This record gives sequence, C-alpha cells and structure tokens, in this order.
Amino acid sequence: MKKYTGGIVLNMATRFCIMMMWISFFTIFLIGGYVTLLSWFLKGWNHLSEINTKHRLPGRVFISVVIPFRNEESNLEYLMESLSRQRFSSHHLEVVLIDDHSTDQGVLRLRELQQNYHWLRIEMSQGHGKKAALRQGISAATGELIVATDADCHFGKDWLQTVAETYLEQNPDMIIMPVGMEEGRGFLGSFQQNDYLALQMVTAGAAGVNVPVIGSGANLAFKKKSYLETCKKIPGGQYLSGDDVFLLHAFKAEGFKVIYLKSAQAMVRTHPAETVKNFLLQRMRWGGKSKGYTDSWAKSTALLIFLTNSFLSLLPFFMLMDYKIILIWLPAFITKVVIDRVLINAGKDFFAVSSGLIRFLAFSVLYPPYILIAGLGSILFRERWKDRKGR
Repeated sequence: MKKYTGGIVLNMATRFCIMMMWISFFTIFLIGGYVTLLSWFLKGWNHLSEINTKHRLPGRVFISVVIPFRNEESNLEYLMESLSRQRFSSHHLEVVLIDDHSTDQGVLRLRELQQNYHWLRIEMSQGHGKKAALRQGISAATGELIVATDADCHFGKDWLQTVAETYLEQNPDMIIMPVGMEEGRGFLGSFQQNDYLALQMVTAGAAGVNVPVIGSGANLAFKKKSYLETCKKIPGGQYLSGDDVFLLHAFKAEGFKVIYLKSAQAMVRTHPAETVKNFLLQRMRWGGKSKGYTDSWAKSTALLIFLTNSFLSLLPFFMLMDYKIILIWLPAFITKVVIDRVLINAGKDFFAVSSGLIRFLAFSVLYPPYILIAGLGSILFRERWKDRKGR
C-alpha cells in the first residue's frame, strides 16, 4: 500500500514538474518574442527622421480630402473651420464629404457652409457603411493625392502642407501619418490615451523597419492612381471597419511604396470613447478585423500581442494549484512592463501624452485582461459601428 501511494505521489510530482517546465518554456517563448518585436519596432521609431514643414513646395499637387461621415452634425462646423485655416493653396484643394445616410441635420448644415467654401463638395452615399461611402468619395475625387480623415478629427494649420511636401519629395504610393488622442476624462480617458499611444508606436515602428502592419484611416494619404489599380484586390469586405489596414495590405501586396510621416505638424487628433462600453466595442471592432488579415507580418504581430497579454492574464490562476507559479509570472510581467514603458517613453513627448509611473503601473495590470476580453469579444460578438452590426 505504501508503494502504491508513493507511486501516485511520485507520478503527480513528475506531472507537476513537467507542467512547470512547459509553462516556463511557453512563457520564455512568448515574452522573448514580445520583447524582440517591440525592441525592433522601437528601433524603427528611432530610425525615422522627424520632419518639419518647410513652407515651400518643390512642385504642385492637387489634394482631395475625403471624409465619410454619419450623424456628425456637432463636429462639421469645427471641421470646416480647421480645413479653412490650412496653409495650403485652396486652388489645389477640394474637400469631399460623403454622407452615409445620416439621420441628423448635418447635411443641411453643410449646404449652408458650402456657400462660404468653394472647395467643399457634398456627396450622398449610394451604398451603406463607411467603406462604401469612402469608395464613392475617392471615385468622385479629382485630386492626384487622396487624404482620408474622419469628421470628428482636428488638425493643425500645416497638416496638408506637410503632407504635400513629403509626397512631392519622396513620391510614395501611401503615407501613413500619426494620430494623437486627447486625454479625455479621468482614468478611462487616460487609459485610452496610453493604449492608443502604444498602437501608434507599433504603427510607426513597423513602418520604420519597412514592414508596415497597420495604419489609421483618420490620417492616411495615397495616390488615387495606385488606389484604382488596387481597389478590386482589397480584402476584408465583410467587415464594417478596416478600410485603412486592408488598403495598406493591398498596397503592400502590389509592391507599392509605403512610408510613415513622422511629423507633429502632420498629426491629426481624435477623442476617446466616453464610456467603458463604447471603448470596448470600439476595440472589439478593431480587433475583429484582424481575422481577415492577409498580410503575414500583421497577422503575426496581432497574434503575438494577443497571446502574450492573454497568457499573462490567465497565468495567475495557476497559482491556485501551486503558489510557485508566481516565480514564473512575476519576472515575465515585470519584463513586459519594462519594454512597454520604454516604448511609451519614446513616443509620449511626440504624441503629447502624459504617462506618470504610478498610473502607468496601474494600466499595466489592467492591460493583459483588457486585451483578452477585447480579443474574445471580437470573436464571440458581431462588430458594431454607429447603430449598425456586421455580419
């Protein structure tokens, strides 16, 4: 009987040791990959030269600013004011706003404003959804260079001038540009701002090492000619959002030149979600489209970030089996916090983000379960955007 009991104890101990070895191996694999990836992106960020507007053009380019909108009445007047203040020739500019079946009075207000702005054009979307509105706007645009943004964004006076200078000097097919987020209210607003900063650093850093993986439709420029050559090959048509990242992947697949414009003058700024629910729904929508990625770098980056954060959020539950699991989890968590902090610090001044150490540590504790929840939610629930649901 003793032998039998001893055999069971030995067998259980052996199984536990094997389990600990596998957990340790998987932790080292994930954290090692995560640190390597973020270090590489940090190198890419540092490799990018910061560009300042010269206020002179080495040529001429006609720009079409294309803005799909739905129920943005409260933002449209300020948007028009921001565009009217651009230090860019209005004779080489048109602004095409495409109404995606708004139910407010936004279009009527635009009709009134149109009398003051000769460069403003208004289109009524024939399809449904942002992607259809954007396609119609690009089709209607007459400019050589399309600059896409959102109706709730705002920008500085040198935005279009900086874009035009970069385009004429480097002749890219696509320009990925920075998007900053305002702080918003309280802890939630600050968390979103830091989360968005991390996303922007990945965006810029990946482009800096010549493997762009994501871009934001809130601030994206591209040749209309290149778009027309690519538009029928853009993946992700089943998703409500993703017009930006899927277009980027299609451009990459065609071998087009894609650059990142590291310039505070070319930055647009947006606002955080006002509630936790809206914030999570937004992130679920963003995460959900990753299932449709065709670009291997984008898929690998999204998967590694999701797995690393999910693993770190679930690993503490193994401590219910044995407290020694903390000897694996704690070093892994600290390593992740350190590399995250280094990446955030590298970009916080450029993006004008306040990131105090105490608050950052609080964010670091919440970040892994937040990524897990948002990731699972994007799989389990249909995406939603402005009272519409995806397939």
